Amino acid sequence: GETQRRHVPRLRAGDPMRGGPVTAFLGGGHAFSMKMLEQTGPWPAEFFFTHEETDLAWRALDAGWKVLYEPELLLQHPKTSPARHAVYYRMTARNRVWLARRNLPLPLVPAYLGTWTLLTLARTRDPKGLRAWAGGFAEGVRTPCGERRPMRWSTVWRMTRLGRPPVI
Repeated sequence: GETQRRHVPRLRAGDPMRGGPVTAFLGGGHAFSMKMLEQTGPWPAEFFFTHEETDLAWRALDAGWKVLYEPELLLQHPKTSPARHAVYYRMTARNRVWLARRNLPLPLVPAYLGTWTLLTLARTRDPKGLRAWAGGFAEGVRTPCGERRPMRWSTVWRMTRLGRPPVI
């Protein structure tokens, strides 16, 4: 079937069948090295929904591992928008804040969150969704997010060279 843009883990995904190194992955279909998990720590279960894959991918990249996108592997996923539920907005906002607080060098945290705030305001037409998003953002600022282990600047540069700087 048709590959949805949101399932291709890189910017400028004109050809979703082009595989290779990326900075994130789709949580519905993945394989991990146990050695990588021992080195980086486990799946961040407290995230529950959205961005747990990105958190783990960023930690793996910072530890020197590769994240590979393999489009030949088939994953069946319903063609539905996650935005159909208010919890999507809340969890996305909360977890983006947690992701930034846990993983980004301090100067990048406001840039990352500011960029995503502007994108959310420009893209979201649902007032209920925006209210849920604002509540999730506040929750992400107020609540503990787990251990802070900011990535090295060399990882930021590596992610940028891979076409997905952590600020976008």
